[in-house]
This record gives sequence, structure tokens and C-alpha cells, in this order.
Amino acid sequence: MKLLFLGLDGASAQIMFERDLPNTRHLLEQSTYRACMAEEEYPYTGPSWTSIYTGMSAEEHGVTDLWGRNIDGSESYDTLRDPVIWEMLNHAGLTTGAIHMPMTTCSRQVDGYMVSGFPNELNHSGPIAELMPLLQARDISDLIRLTPRDRVLDNTWYRNYSLERTIDILKKMVEWKIQAVRILVSTHPVDCLFVQYSLLDRIGHLLNQYLRVRDGEGWSYAPLLELYDWLDGKLEDLLDVGEDYDLLVITSDHGWPAEAGDPYTYDGKLFGAWHSHDGVLIVRDMAGTGRVPEGERIEECFNRDVCPQVLELMGFDYDELRNAAEPRPIETPRGTRLDEAQTIEERLRALGYL
Repeated sequence: MKLLFLGLDGASAQIMFERDLPNTRHLLEQSTYRACMAEEEYPYTGPSWTSIYTGMSAEEHGVTDLWGRNIDGSESYDTLRDPVIWEMLNHAGLTTGAIHMPMTTCSRQVDGYMVSGFPNELNHSGPIAELMPLLQARDISDLIRLTPRDRVLDNTWYRNYSLERTIDILKKMVEWKIQAVRILVSTHPVDCLFVQYSLLDRIGHLLNQYLRVRDGEGWSYAPLLELYDWLDGKLEDLLDVGEDYDLLVITSDHGWPAEAGDPYTYDGKLFGAWHSHDGVLIVRDMAGTGRVPEGERIEECFNRDVCPQVLELMGFDYDELRNAAEPRPIETPRGTRLDEAQTIEERLRALGYL
């Protein structure tokens, strides 16, 4: 069985399932779908995506930091010693390709390829903590290719680009990635393809940043909802990767509320709406096996349920693969920095050249 796994970072079940999105609605009519809830204590990128990958709670896998840094007792993706879904699929004899999936830097060693996703530093020590706020927050592995690196490093994106210009760039990045994915699939076909798009999450954070800079004046949540409309218009392109798959899975790590609500302050800073717990899980049987009911919204699940459910639908036993698969993280000791040669080598490995 072949799998297409589409990650939509920050996609909200409330918005996707209730807003008038015609292409999404048509997809839901052919799928089983539910809210995929982030853990109450950890509705963040790092813990939630790691739970999606491992089938484990944050308490079990140990990644509890928002950005998956080795701080305050948190593990990072680099030091995670539990098998993740592509390693389990590899153990089952299937090749995997992962493109910009969050928390995949350093990339892990896979039978296939991995184009590492955010955060885009090769380890989480030193100045990485300074790189975390907002737009350098990273599909920005995309935006970094478009802009001077210091513009990202010093966190002045929102001062140099208007919100409207930023949204235009984010849209262009999606269109470019769609083309790149099709080229990669045609030249390097795999059994299981994982691709992630993060513009919904990026615009949510950006709105918070613009709100803070402008003290809330003229701030609106409309740009986020309009991006859902735009992404709905691109849905067919997102799903057409140039090869047929038997199982489609669309998921996210958390959501955003559909309305801004009242801004709040934290540590003296003014913010708007923040992460909500309701991510999405949409599953479609593209091979017509009848294993996935159509048009059925069922009870919610948690991020940690995604990996076991996907493996079960593919005919595998999660517990068996979890116990048998070999975790293959890049060995990066905590607190170390890679020299330039090592950095180049790791990036080449991430692209599949080594």
C-alpha cells in the first residue's frame, strides 16, 4: 500500500470542518475525519509533531519544548531515541520520502530521502533560542531562500515587509513547493510520501507579531481565514503529486481559533489569539478498499493516535513495528556545534546525496 501524508501545520478543525470551503468539503465527503487534539499541556509544534510521528505522548517521548530544543529537560528531535513513523515503515519494507516535515532537523537516516524541515539549524544549542520568534519559524526553510539571512536572524521581517507582501510570498512558496514535490516524486519515487505546508501556522504567528508591533490597531483575523480559502482553491494541486497513492492522510499539530478574541499579554508582551488544541485528521481510502468510511465525522483523537491509526490502515501492527524498528537519529551531542564541513555533510545527507 502506498501512502500520501500531507501535513498542514496549524490547520484548525474548527475552521476546516465548519467554514465554507468547497474543495475541502468535497474531500470530507469522501473521507473519515475528526479533530486531532494536541495535549492540553503541550499544544505546540515540537511536542505535537513528535507525538504524531511516534504514537507516544509528550511524557513518553520527552519532547516538551515548543521548538523541540534541549532546554528545561526537553528532548529534541536530534536526541529522540524512539522510532518514528518513517523508520517503522522502513522496517516494514517500504521506502519513505519526507519534505519539510517539522522537527526533522537534523534529518534522520531513512530508506528514501528527507529534506529537513524547521527549525532549520542543525542543532538546538547556542543562538538557536534567538531564532525562534515567528517568521523565522521556518517553512522558512522556504523563506530563508528568498531573503537575506540576517533579515531572518534579527527578527525584523515584519518591519521590512508588509503583512500583504508577506502573504504573497507565502503563497508563492506553496506554489513553488508543489512544483518541486512533483519533480522529486518523478525522479525519486517512494512508497510513502510525507509533505508539509506551514503557511496557516505562519500567518497565525505573523498576525500575533503585527498585533504586538501595532498595539492591536487595525488588527484583523481575516487574513488567516482568507488563507484557508486560498489553500482550499489549491487543494487539488496539493494532492496531485504526480503519482497515485492508496491512502491519503491529512493532519496538523494544532489549530488556530476562528476569531481573534481579546489580546492577552505574556511576559509584558501583547499577543493576539494563540494556538488552539483542535488540529485535523482526515483519512481517505484512495484505492477503494472500503476500509475507510466516506463522509463520516467521528469522535476526536489525539496527536499520539495518528501513527498507530495510519499503520493499522496500512495493514501493520504499531506495537510490533515500534518495538522492532531501529531509531536512527543523527548523533548530535547536546550543547555541541557542528563545524562547517560537518554542516555541509549533514545538509547533503538530508537531501539524499550521502
